[in-house]
Amino acid sequence: MIVLCGLLALLPVTVWLVTTFWHEAKLIDITEDGRNKLELYRSNLQGAIKEHEYLPITLASDKRIIDLAIHADPVIAKAVNIYLEKLAADSGASDIYFMDQNGDTLAASNWNSDASFIGRNFSFRPYFQQAKSGLTGHYFAFGITSNVPGYYISHPVRPDGTSFAGAVVVKTHLETLVQRWARGSESVLVTDQNGVVIISSNLDWRFRDLAGLGNNDRPRLIASRKYGDYPLEPMPLLDGAWPVDDSPAILSLGPVASEDEARTANEQATGKVQTRQTTPDKTTYLVTASTLPKQGWRMFLLTDKSVLDRSVISAGAMGGAAHIILTGLIFIILQRRRAMLEQLEIRDWSQRELERQVRLRTTDLMNTNQRLAEEITERSRTEDALRTAQAELVQTSKLAALGQMSAGIAHEINQPLTAIRNYAENAMKFIARDNKETANRNLQRISELTDRMGRITGNLKTFSRRPEQDNHPVDVPAQMQMAIDLAIESGRAGVENITLHQHGDVKHVIAEANQLTQVFTNLINNAADACQNMANPEIDIAITGGEDRVIVKVNDNGHGILPENLPKLFDPFFTTKPFGDGLGLGLSICYGIIRSFGGTLRAENRPQGGASFIVELRYDGPGDTEPKNSISTPAFTAAKTPSETRTYLANHHDQG
Repeated sequence: MIVLCGLLALLPVTVWLVTTFWHEAKLIDITEDGRNKLELYRSNLQGAIKEHEYLPITLASDKRIIDLAIHADPVIAKAVNIYLEKLAADSGASDIYFMDQNGDTLAASNWNSDASFIGRNFSFRPYFQQAKSGLTGHYFAFGITSNVPGYYISHPVRPDGTSFAGAVVVKTHLETLVQRWARGSESVLVTDQNGVVIISSNLDWRFRDLAGLGNNDRPRLIASRKYGDYPLEPMPLLDGAWPVDDSPAILSLGPVASEDEARTANEQATGKVQTRQTTPDKTTYLVTASTLPKQGWRMFLLTDKSVLDRSVISAGAMGGAAHIILTGLIFIILQRRRAMLEQLEIRDWSQRELERQVRLRTTDLMNTNQRLAEEITERSRTEDALRTAQAELVQTSKLAALGQMSAGIAHEINQPLTAIRNYAENAMKFIARDNKETANRNLQRISELTDRMGRITGNLKTFSRRPEQDNHPVDVPAQMQMAIDLAIESGRAGVENITLHQHGDVKHVIAEANQLTQVFTNLINNAADACQNMANPEIDIAITGGEDRVIVKVNDNGHGILPENLPKLFDPFFTTKPFGDGLGLGLSICYGIIRSFGGTLRAENRPQGGASFIVELRYDGPGDTEPKNSISTPAFTAAKTPSETRTYLANHHDQG
């Protein structure tokens, strides 16, 4: 509790430190941001001034202006008037006029208006005196004739390059810039060399005394009409002082005095009625200043200090909240520590109580240990009997695997033996007919089947171990045709009508040719057995080439496969044939062969009746595939523009 009270007592210190640090950091950010904005305003103002700075310099060397300066001919003056009028309209300048060496205006762009400068003498204007002394004049003032403020730029005219013969003056409006600044969100103002505000985003501040004019200067400036009819009232400075260099300052301004007078003067200056927003009694600003040395002007950016104050208050509130949260966390930690100490005391008491209970039960445990020793002895005898039974089970499994392997060999050799017998009988008949070519072909097939029987007994495909095999590119349609020929030559019932279709670009697959023929032969024989009792038995074989694999479908129109038999169709020794007609190893061996090629074998029932066995073989050979003994595999996309080849085989071999 003492620690908690101490932390709460430090809360004001934390808030003070946070607000002090944040005030300094935020003040630096606002000052830097003000300088960047002030530089943009400065560039904007200088761009507006320089927009027409080239005109008097260019016109001072124009032949028409020089001729008018030398001869002062009314005819030349008339032509110059028209020229200057068009030039002012094209360039956007307020007025362009030429004064002779005495300051009399000989030509002007407003020659055709009621407020024409022609005949007026402006030699008293500083810009004329600057041009007479050989300089480019710059001057801001209200027009004597138009009573509209503007920025005057003058340049001397020297026909012979040395003698002063007059001055060309261009007056440009800055009111567009003033209106644009007034629509902005920042408060910015510009003072001339007299300290009078000549440009401001706050229109009520225009033409007010910022520097504090003396008693003699104010009447003199008012009489010169440099600032029109404005009385040059002082800015309502309440606290602080305007910065005299580029360092930031803080000051307070009150509402402007003589609002009706300021509004009337502003309407006279701009010709527009401005709606003035109500202002508070006192506003404190952070002021950033910059100097325009060429004009001798000063530019000020005023940022409302309430932005800084609100930020500091928010930072103080966040610092205080963080301090309170930290205090709460410390309080929670202390409370948890106290609870843990209490739990430790309870645990020590529980430990002592437990030891007492242990001592009380030691005697019971000794008696129990004796009984457990007897049970362990009995369990050891039981485990010895279990190990003996497991050894006998392993031996039985080995014998079953050996029987499965022997049955598979007998099943696979049975087909070639049947074909050899048929080929031999046919060969004798062909020899008797003196058809040696066909007889030689049958003898050649007998030789090939003999080699196949040798490879079958040599490869011994089992389910527990797979020996190395010679996989190479194999032509799937050719092996299928060989399997069809073998099935037809065997004279098996149900193979009278076999149709072979080929779709798409069928490439060679990586497999072992003899084993692939063995698989196709087994599938064709199974299809023949399935439809041998049908009125019109048909076996339809389709080979389709895809992007990365070949899909082979062996379809029949037989009785189909029972749904409950589909999941176990490829299990060893599973058969749906009558006793003695099959061992149930053909499909299991085929499944293992296709898996060794990196392919899949599956079965499904056809909607129109019969069964379909589907083989998928990859172009790139064996890979990682998941064992699947089901009715579905991932979707396979065939070629989009297949070319189809049909082969109809029906009793085209002479069997007799």
